[in-house]
Parts: sequence; structure tokens; C-alpha cells
Amino acid sequence: MTQIKNPLELYKLLKKSNCRECRLPSCMAFAVAVIQGQKQLADCPYIDRETLQALGGGIVAGRSSREDEQQQVLARLKQEAGQIDFPAAAARLGVQLRDGRLGINCLGKDFWIDSVGDMWSECHNNPWVLIPLLNYIIHGKGRKLSGEWVAFGELSGAADWNRFFSRRCEEAMGQLADAHAELIFEILHLFGANPAAGVTNADQSLVIFPLPGLPMLINYWAPEDHFASKLNILFDRTATDNLTVESIYLLGRGLVEMFRGLIVKHSRDGKLF
Repeated sequence: MTQIKNPLELYKLLKKSNCRECRLPSCMAFAVAVIQGQKQLADCPYIDRETLQALGGGIVAGRSSREDEQQQVLARLKQEAGQIDFPAAAARLGVQLRDGRLGINCLGKDFWIDSVGDMWSECHNNPWVLIPLLNYIIHGKGRKLSGEWVAFGELSGAADWNRFFSRRCEEAMGQLADAHAELIFEILHLFGANPAAGVTNADQSLVIFPLPGLPMLINYWAPEDHFASKLNILFDRTATDNLTVESIYLLGRGLVEMFRGLIVKHSRDGKLF
């Protein structure tokens, strides 16, 4: 019996059509779910009988850690990025090309990616941010922004990810804003956020650019009387033309993780809550 130890190995055996007939948003998500024991390999309607028999009917070896899974995904993306025509990508995305490296501006800082997918920046290379950056280079179409703001769940293909985004990005960022309102909005301004006057009636309404073609509109309503606080994150209608839904979700998670680290470092008592 052949044993599979990580999602990338299993992903290579799948059709890679992202058909969603397994009720997951992508073949990579299905591979991760099988490794974690949440799905059976036979749940894929397109897996061939020979593969099922070789894997013992869907039995795989072990469960990868989150860090292992990130490294596997990064390895695949770096390989794909290395096959990109960099001059064409620079023209497509409207970004810098210098000494054979693409320069992508993320929250006011330049990240440089070379022909083998390695990356340099003044900032810490957080995997939650690196994965979306590489996906942006590979999949971004460089479309002109529409100016129409929509919720994450309204983006093409985002329905299956909406619950995760709401809980782990919007609710998590809202909790940080409730506990450290002054500090978190100061951090946002340091990363180039600009007021978005007149777009919503929120107490705070700021636009940031985690990637050149992917603005986020962060709206926050502070708690008042009997009303709880609320935070939502809106996207330009063209967001999924420039980044996959999974990467948009990861980018939101990355911002939350970054804010958590900065709050612990710079808050008066060094605590999140």
C-alpha cells in the first residue's frame, strides 16, 4: 500500500479541476481535508480505481502540521512562479522589474521575487502573506478597478469560504479593534491606509492596499448604547481577477496575524485582551 504524507503529494494525483463535487472549494482544499481525516479519497468522483487501490481505499499516513502544509503550498507556488515570463508579468501587473526580479508593493513595502520564486523584503516574510504574493504574480490579470465595493461572500467563488472569512478575518479583526481601537487604526495608517469618506456610515472607514490590484475597505462601527460593535471588510468587484479566493482569505488572515503581533509588541501591557 502506497502512503501519502502531505497534501501536495495527494494533490498531484487529483484532476485539479476544482469541480467542487466533493463540497470543498478546490482540489488543494480536498487534499488537505483527506490528509487531516476530514474526507475520504473516494469522495472525489474523478479519482481512478487504480489510484484508490494503490492507496488502500483512501488511507493516508499521518497528519501534516499547518506549517508543513504552508511549506508544501509555498514550494508548489515557487515552482510555478519560476516558470513565469517576468517581463510579461511586469507588464500585465503594472509592477517593477529590476535585475530580473519582480517588485510587488504590499502595504507600502516592496517585496522582490526572483526567477526561482525566492523573495526579499525589509519586512518579515510571513507565509500568510507570501502565499498570496506568489499567487498574485501567477494569476493576477492586472484588471482596472471597478470602484464597486462588495462583501467577501459576493466575490466569484467565495461562497464556500465566506464563513471562514467572517469568523477568522472580520470577527477576529473586530475583536482587536474593540480592545485596541486607537492602536490598530494607528497601525493601519502606518501601512498606508487612507480614509474613505462617504462610502459608508462607519465610525472608521479606511482603504488599504495589501497588493496593488487588491484594495480592502475596512469599516468599523464602535459599540454604542445597546448596539454591539461591528467590523466588515469589503473588496473591489474585480478582486478575484487578480487573486484566487483562497489567497484573498489567507491575505485577510495574514493581516490579522500581523496586527496581533504588532499589538502585543506595542500595547502598554503587551497583551491582546
